[in-house]
Amino acid sequence: MTESSENDLLEAIKESLEKDGTLGRVNGEIRAAVMSILNRGFENCDPPQVPEETKLINELIREYLTWNGYLYTEQILSAESGQKNERLSRDVLTTKFGVMDDAKTAKIPLLYYIVSAFQNFH
Repeated sequence: MTESSENDLLEAIKESLEKDGTLGRVNGEIRAAVMSILNRGFENCDPPQVPEETKLINELIREYLTWNGYLYTEQILSAESGQKNERLSRDVLTTKFGVMDDAKTAKIPLLYYIVSAFQNFH
């Protein structure tokens, strides 16, 4: 096989893996594994003290990431923020942000709802 045809084959494989999401998933798994290795030395340390507002924002982002299927990004955010085992329920979040969930809003992340409300406000 010539170098040119090998490069074409590799490019076609890469495009196929990108198209079906495999490449992104594998890259995410590698990043999560690297973060896990890097965080091993800090397992016995107390997690950083995160202000309540930051926890709420992180939870909105985590809900958004999970809903959109960005599970590895959500895992990395959880690890970096020290909120691995903490999850606020949707009910707690809606109460904190004064959102009244209905059949329509319950199907989307609260971050979408909040952004939409501010866009409609102006």
